Amino acid sequence: MPGSSPVNDHNERFSNGNATPLQALRRFTREREEARPQSEHCELCSEVIPSDHRHLLEIANRVIICACQACSLLFGDEGAGGGKYRLIPRRYLTLPDFQMSDEQWDGLMIPVNMVYMFHNSAVQRVMAFYPSPAGATESLLDLESWETLVSNNPILNDLEPDVEALLINRVKDTREQYIVPIDACYQLVGLIRVSWKGLSGGEETWQAIGTFFADLKAKARPVKGAIDA
Repeated sequence: MPGSSPVNDHNERFSNGNATPLQALRRFTREREEARPQSEHCELCSEVIPSDHRHLLEIANRVIICACQACSLLFGDEGAGGGKYRLIPRRYLTLPDFQMSDEQWDGLMIPVNMVYMFHNSAVQRVMAFYPSPAGATESLLDLESWETLVSNNPILNDLEPDVEALLINRVKDTREQYIVPIDACYQLVGLIRVSWKGLSGGEETWQAIGTFFADLKAKARPVKGAIDA
């Protein structure tokens, strides 16, 4: 059987029954556009931004917004822009001396072994969410449980409202606690939501979760006691 030539391969690729040359050209153009790397843009001023850019949090609906350097500086001060946005910090801390017993964890009644907690200034309370196949799911956190955690771990007093979270990982035998930017929590939620398969999640999902926390641990700075800012 004779082999196909590059020209024939090209023609077969774009032929589709009664497709006209114009339709084939449009398809070719569309595929070229889809293959072309897409530039990211600041969602406030439309400036082209690099892949490593800053994020803002829109306080009212807790949406994360990609920002250029100029816009991130503009909203870097608390209260800038009428308090509509807050710049998400970039500090990652691991808390090796975190005090939390298994009984305290069980008392939180988190149905999975991961949770993040942050102070929501819009509702003036600390909220707890855990990642799930359906997205971020709120777990009611009573004030007494949070106050006990803060009393045992004063470093939590230094969490920036809205934009920083306490992230707890107790998967299997792990006992890890971090202070992270809120967008890291969103990243974890998104990872689980898009990759989860079946009832148990699937091997690939748990490998991705392991990689997420390994990267987090690698970039986080160990902190004991109070933060030295």
